[in-house]
Amino acid sequence: MKEITKAQEDILKALWAIKEGAVSDVVDVLPEPKPAYNTVATVIKVLEKKGYVSHKSFGKTNVYYAVVAKKDYGQYVLKYTFKSFFNGSLNQLVASFVKNKDVGITELEELKVMLENEILKQKQ
Repeated sequence: MKEITKAQEDILKALWAIKEGAVSDVVDVLPEPKPAYNTVATVIKVLEKKGYVSHKSFGKTNVYYAVVAKKDYGQYVLKYTFKSFFNGSLNQLVASFVKNKDVGITELEELKVMLENEILKQKQ
């Protein structure tokens, strides 16, 4: 996957939300202040060139849709962030959430159980 800008990501999120639509449909679901129609059309074309979006033509109207799943993009961003900002260290990543109290006790307990189960599985 190629890196995309925040504006491109926002439009990709809009396409995930509506599944498919014309440029005007994408503009409609974007938050205020809404970008200009031409701006959205240009960004969609860039996303298409990068392989994130494709379209079907119905006469003069193009209907756009994401070809990259939200889950796949999320995993890509997470891996990039993990490598770039946490030096590939799972300890650093988890510590940043735990130390900042961004994770509640319930989630910590669920994580502990998941880790213990994975440890047992890998030891077998």
